Amino acid sequence: MGNIFESEGLSLEYEIIGSGSKAMFAFHGFASNADLFRILEKSLGGRYTIYSFNLPFHGKSAVDEETIRLGIDPVQLKKYFKNFLWHIHSSYFSLLGYSIGGKIALKLIELLPEDVQDIFLFAPDGIKISPWYHLVTKTYFGKWVYNRMMIHPSRYLKLLRFLALIKIINSRTANFVKSTLDTNEKREMVYKTWVCLKDLDPDIKTIQSIINRKNLRIHLFFGKQDKLIPVSIGKKFQSRLKSKNLHVVDSGHQLITEKINTELMELITN
Repeated sequence: MGNIFESEGLSLEYEIIGSGSKAMFAFHGFASNADLFRILEKSLGGRYTIYSFNLPFHGKSAVDEETIRLGIDPVQLKKYFKNFLWHIHSSYFSLLGYSIGGKIALKLIELLPEDVQDIFLFAPDGIKISPWYHLVTKTYFGKWVYNRMMIHPSRYLKLLRFLALIKIINSRTANFVKSTLDTNEKREMVYKTWVCLKDLDPDIKTIQSIINRKNLRIHLFFGKQDKLIPVSIGKKFQSRLKSKNLHVVDSGHQLITEKINTELMELITN
């Protein structure tokens, strides 16, 4: 990649995908990277120039010491992307967010409502705040539990397998959690990212109001078999929108695949 933009204590690595006339900011999910959206160049790259950012602690993206300690402040995030717009000589941007990256995309709608154009969200986090996320990032007990897991991960992974076995949690959810926490490096990255983004929870009612007021084009994609961020979350979010563009895909949580290009190309054409 090699592209890094520094401002407001944030140093985010990004990749440029496509060559369209409209700027688009894209944000990936946990344990992935900015290259994830390269597969969508076929469908989106003709209309958009996609600036796909690595999340903090992914790739070469980093934040300053104060931000590590306190987390990213909403005003800090707003100023960063205002400065990035100036950097690329653009006045407006569209959004593409997947999973935890969807949370950032939603927050940018709230922070920069007059600058946003088209919105594509894939199983976005942030519509409904996970109680586990709240526990780990905003309570002393949750932080203690996560630190214990960092020291003795095998105990917690065994517990996860047991909960899946007795169907307290879905087996697909358990497998996804295990895949993101199966090494010390991944566990540390997840925790640091969660803490860094803890103050960026979107105000959903405000965002819905902005989308309706501005008649923004928003497309919501959810996996039919996704137990992590189920379709029901998308339906509830869409219920307060004038625009009804909910797309249910025959998949689990992993939505950014080659086959989604067909549906996206139809949307772009129409």
